[in-house]
Amino acid sequence: MKKFVPLVIIGAFLLNGCAYMQQWNPWAEEKPQTEIHESKVNPFLWQASLDKLGFMSIQSKNQETGIIETDWYKESPKAKEQFKLQVHILSKELRSDGVKVEGQSRKLVNGKWQIEDMSLQMEQVIELSILKRARILYQQSFNQ
Repeated sequence: MKKFVPLVIIGAFLLNGCAYMQQWNPWAEEKPQTEIHESKVNPFLWQASLDKLGFMSIQSKNQETGIIETDWYKESPKAKEQFKLQVHILSKELRSDGVKVEGQSRKLVNGKWQIEDMSLQMEQVIELSILKRARILYQQSFNQ
C-alpha cells in the first residue's frame, strides 16, 4: 500500500502536466476565444432611456459611450415646434446622477426655425422619468 500512494501522486502530477502542456500541442483542437465585453454604462439606465425615448426616432446610440441622440420630434405634421434630446449615461451604477439629458427646441417663426436650449426644468423632468423607469427595471430583475 505504501508503494501505491507515491504512484498515485506521480500519476496525478503527470495528468495535470498533460493538461497544462496541451496549450502548446499543435494538433490539439483550438478552443474558441470568447471575448468578454463589459459595458461602461448601467444597463438599467440604458434600457430605461431607450424605453422612454421609444416614441422618438433615434438618430444614434452607442452603449460604449453611453450616448443616445434623437432626431427632431414633432407632435403633428403641422406642428410649429420640435425638439430633440441627447441622453448621456454617466455611470455603471444605478445612481440618480448617472443620467444627464440635454435638449434643444426649435420653433418656426416667420418661416425660419429658431433653435434654443430646452429649459433645465424640462430636462430634469425627463431625467426623473428615466430614473423611475430604471428603478422599475431593476426591481423586476429580482422577480425573474
